[in-house]
Amino acid sequence: MIVQALMLAAAAGGGILLIVSGLRRRTTQTASAPGSGLALSTRKAAGRVERDLRAKQLLSQDAAMMGRPLEVHALVKLGGLVGGGIVMILIAVMASLALSISVPPMLTVAFAAGGALLGWWLPDSILKTEANKERERFKESAEAWLELVAQLVTAGSDATAALHTASGYSSQPAFAAIRNALTEASALGEPPWIGLRRLSETRRLRFMEPFIASLELAGTTGAGSRQAIVSQVEAARSKSLAAADAAAASASEKMGGPLALIGGGFMLLMAYPPLAGILNSDSLPTGL
Repeated sequence: MIVQALMLAAAAGGGILLIVSGLRRRTTQTASAPGSGLALSTRKAAGRVERDLRAKQLLSQDAAMMGRPLEVHALVKLGGLVGGGIVMILIAVMASLALSISVPPMLTVAFAAGGALLGWWLPDSILKTEANKERERFKESAEAWLELVAQLVTAGSDATAALHTASGYSSQPAFAAIRNALTEASALGEPPWIGLRRLSETRRLRFMEPFIASLELAGTTGAGSRQAIVSQVEAARSKSLAAADAAAASASEKMGGPLALIGGGFMLLMAYPPLAGILNSDSLPTGL
């Protein structure tokens, strides 16, 4: 039984790996290329998966937000696919040995397929969650950068110079990304809003779009760049304060129920001794 289960696990794992390797297009060459093997097949399969992942814009933006190459994410998905199937097979084998029951092979294969699908899908879900958290941190740093830009512009600095100068005040990832985007746009002879828009589209930073649009409008129409920057910073500040007030109000509402329960429990605790004295028959006069 144990030998058959292990052989089934090895066959299922090998079959899943072959299926993944078969995702790549077969070439017309019949002779095997030099250096071929499991590592080469895995690398080619990862390259094919990477090309498929590039077609998914949201996933590409999440990977860019985390600074993770899609090839690495493709390898993680392949590992999850194969590892999930093997883990489920091992669990089924160990359960059958511990409970002394015979698990049907089709049920084991179904468990392996479910584990493989879970291992294939889970890295995408984790990447999305981490990217959303990183966007929130990026937003906080970007708001601080905008505050610095507004202060420099108010002090009389040029708008473009203020954008570059403010981005060099910190070594945080958000400041570094903004600084690199501005430097790249300057090296290519592009206006700063082009580099910022490229950064926003690559990482799906939608909160930067109003500022970028305002900066572009001021730069292309000749309107006051200082006023446009200050107005956008004030709007972002008002929005952040409104979001903070809403979060505080929501937290207060959530605390209302527990506070009411605590207050009710305290009142019952204070009222218990006199009520116990009244209801206790031993405390009544004996002559009655």
